[in-house]
Amino acid sequence: MAGFIAVGVTIAICVAGDRAAKKREKDFRDKYGSFEGFRDQVDAERIQGVRRASGDIAAIRALRQEYPYVSLVMAKRYVDELPA
Repeated sequence: MAGFIAVGVTIAICVAGDRAAKKREKDFRDKYGSFEGFRDQVDAERIQGVRRASGDIAAIRALRQEYPYVSLVMAKRYVDELPA
């Protein structure tokens, strides 16, 4: 019985996570259109400063805090593409 409950909870979490991801993707497209549209709006100097001072993870975190519609994958891509 406990196994069925655990499976049910796991499925519910997966469904909720999938819905949140799809909503974030839609909101991102509505707001920025594309990765290039997003990249043009970011204050690259500020994110580079965070990256130099605290590293990639801190830069990704700062980017996602300022731009909440950006997925972790997009934020990482943006930080990775910044000049060193």
